[in-house]
Amino acid sequence: MAAHLVLTPLPMSEGPRFDVSVILPFGDDEEAVGIAVRRTAEHLRSLGVAFEILAIDEDSGDNSHAVLALLRAEVPELRVTHAPGRGKGVDVGAARAQGTLLVVATPEVASASLDGVGESVRRLLANEGDAEVAIGRFTVAHRVRALVAFRGARLVGAAMHRRLAKRLQVRNLSIRLSGGAAGAKSPVGRLRAFARW
Repeated sequence: MAAHLVLTPLPMSEGPRFDVSVILPFGDDEEAVGIAVRRTAEHLRSLGVAFEILAIDEDSGDNSHAVLALLRAEVPELRVTHAPGRGKGVDVGAARAQGTLLVVATPEVASASLDGVGESVRRLLANEGDAEVAIGRFTVAHRVRALVAFRGARLVGAAMHRRLAKRLQVRNLSIRLSGGAAGAKSPVGRLRAFARW
């Protein structure tokens, strides 16, 4: 008697689970990561959006994990995961995110100020563009549209948002740039401009 294999279709995804997925890559940031998570959660709750916070460990050697463990009861939206090395946290976070939008920031920036994130989230949830980059502060992007730009990205430090903006532009996405450094020239560019003058 032959066995019959019955295939049942998998349920179709109902779409993203959250409006926003925040990616916070951290290294040795025990002084800032707890404040960053708490302020980010408070800010997103005040916007009335469903969210998750993905704290991505990039080889932390300090007490950052202990700080985050203490926050889990206060911030149930927090998930902590590991990246395979420095600079790979954004790639890992984007791959694991379940939100319509990705918000990328560092613990230093998120612990200081999230001014502008709410307006960017509102505009992008209303489909007014694909991404918004505040140079040196944060990047907000539609996850599905921008996912390929995040794949394989090795992003560290202050230049992270500028590199993300370039990766997004190469994909022909509609990007809004802001920040004091958005139009600033590098020291080499300023020197070349002076030489031409």
